[in-house]
Amino acid sequence: MNMFSTPAIVYFPRPGRLTAGVHSRLRAPDIAPETVSDILLSDYGLGLTAPPENLPNTRRNHNLIVHTTGGKMVFKQYRRDWQPTTIDFEHSILRRLSAIGSPAPRLVPTRDGRTWVGHAAGRYCLFEFIDGINYSSAYLLRSHRLRLTALLGSVLARIHRDLAGFRPDGRHHLGFVAYDGPRHRDLAWHTARIAEMSVASTVLPDATDRRHAAWLVARGDDILEDLSRLDTTLHDAGLPRLIIHGDYGLHNLVVRRLDQATPVDFELARLEWRLSDLASCLSKMRYAAGGYDFEGMRWFMSAYRAIYPIAAEEWRWFPDVLRHYRLMAAVQYWNSYFETSGPTRKLLSARDALEQADWGRDHPREIAELNAS
Repeated sequence: MNMFSTPAIVYFPRPGRLTAGVHSRLRAPDIAPETVSDILLSDYGLGLTAPPENLPNTRRNHNLIVHTTGGKMVFKQYRRDWQPTTIDFEHSILRRLSAIGSPAPRLVPTRDGRTWVGHAAGRYCLFEFIDGINYSSAYLLRSHRLRLTALLGSVLARIHRDLAGFRPDGRHHLGFVAYDGPRHRDLAWHTARIAEMSVASTVLPDATDRRHAAWLVARGDDILEDLSRLDTTLHDAGLPRLIIHGDYGLHNLVVRRLDQATPVDFELARLEWRLSDLASCLSKMRYAAGGYDFEGMRWFMSAYRAIYPIAAEEWRWFPDVLRHYRLMAAVQYWNSYFETSGPTRKLLSARDALEQADWGRDHPREIAELNAS
């Protein structure tokens, strides 16, 4: 018996996760099986050894588990509005992480060395299967949740450290154009888009959607005023930029043990302020009643700083970066609602982003403690 082995994680899936697992098995595959088999054979030289399976998620996400002659893998279809240059950007990051042995999904190349395939009107890629468990929708012992949160912090620190200074191929429509350039979606973009969405929001056919959109419309001018001020202030602060994950949290972490995990879903990885990724992740650490889990944040940040420290001069801008990030997120959710014709949850996410924008300023002592030695 190994007395020094990592203890097992005690957990129980939440009802929603159990329901999602049942639904994923009962519904038809999110990608047509004939499309999967055609691409695997023609581009990868692989055959299917069993029918494709949906990943156990509540919503359709166009990712399938495929059992092939080359082993178990994940077959992914990108959203239709995802451009080739955006996919190239993500894949460039994943190839870099793979080359240096940093934790990330591993792409399976085609027979001629490509990492994604265009087929009919869709774009697809293939990943090695990552063995492990996602604990985001599970009841956990508090001690295990805190250790998972520390693991979460250490993995993000490795990604940030390993990608610092890296210049990916391709182009992402979010984040900065370059390490010293403007944003792709600058203040002018936000101004024009809020004006367009404010008009469109008044004629939404659904009364509930119209009410939530009206709440956003009423705050449009304030959003733009704050973004303008923060853009200037934070630009002058000269904050470090690097490649961020973009949607980091336990929901995008596959865990093998309490000391080993792989982050997934790099679609939103982009060039940003380092603090923006921390703002995104820490904002997710809330209790069911809505309060913030500052103990969990301390575990996260302690593990993060042990690998990739943050200077006090950088950290003091965290509340402003948090507000800037949440304001932009509100506009992005609102914009996404119109780009995809719903659903209502995107308007609710926009509202939540605005309502969360000030938690960093409202808790100065707790924020300071997150970077304390």
